[in-house]
Amino acid sequence: MKTSMKLFIICLLFVPARFYCCLTSEEIKELNCEIQKFRNLLEEENIEDIFTTFMKEEILENFSDHLQDIKDKNYKNIKADRISYLGARWGEVIRARFGDLIVDSIIIDISEEMSYWFNIREDEAMYHWGVEDRMVYKAKVAVGNEQMGRGTIMGEFVIGRKVRKPDILWKKRDLTIPYGHLFNSFGTRKLELWRDGEYTCYACHGTNDTTAIGKHISLGCIRFHNKDVIILYELVKEKRTKVVIVE
Repeated sequence: MKTSMKLFIICLLFVPARFYCCLTSEEIKELNCEIQKFRNLLEEENIEDIFTTFMKEEILENFSDHLQDIKDKNYKNIKADRISYLGARWGEVIRARFGDLIVDSIIIDISEEMSYWFNIREDEAMYHWGVEDRMVYKAKVAVGNEQMGRGTIMGEFVIGRKVRKPDILWKKRDLTIPYGHLFNSFGTRKLELWRDGEYTCYACHGTNDTTAIGKHISLGCIRFHNKDVIILYELVKEKRTKVVIVE
C-alpha cells in the first residue's frame, strides 16, 4: 500500500481501547496458512463453477425455465448449500482457535481494487510501519463504476449485519432470487455496510461474475471472489469490524 494511504489508515483505525485479545505475529502467520488451506479446499470443491458456471447463450435459451424455478420456489442448489456448510464449519474451528473477532479492520483501496484485512493491536496501531505486520490477508475486489455515476462511496463504515445465504430482490419482476441461483449476484455471502447505525444499501459480497474482479464495474458495492468472501465472513464480527474505503 502507498505510504500516504498508510498514514491515513492509522488515523482512522486507531481506537484508544480494544476489548479483545489481539493475535501475536506468529498467530497471524498461522491464520494466514489456515486461510490458504481452506481457500485451496474451496477451489477443489469448484466453488466458482458452482456459482458462475453458465454462458449468456445458455441463460437466454433457458431463461423462462430459470424464471419458473424461482416463481415455483422449488429451486435448491445442493452444491451451494455444501459450500455454505463447509464455510460455517471452518469458521467454528477458526474462531475457537483465534477468537470471535479476528479481522477487526478492513481497508478497501479503490485505486488498487484491493482489500486488506487487519488484526490491529493498540500499541502497533500508532506506527505506520507496524500496520502491514498486522495484515491477516488481502484479496482482489471489484468496485463501483464511476463512469456510470455509481462509484464506491469512500469513508468509514462498520459491518452491521452478516447474511449467510443472501437472496436478492429482482424489482422489475417482483421476484426474490434464492441463494445459489445463477441470477443471484450476491454469491456466497453478504456483509452489509452500515453508517451511524443504519444500512447504507451497500455491501461486501460475492459475485456470479468472476470476470468483474479487479475492475470498476459494480453499482457501488464491493465484490469479492466467492471463496474470499466466504472466508472473510467467518473472521469478522457484526457491529465491531470496521471497513475503511479509500482511494
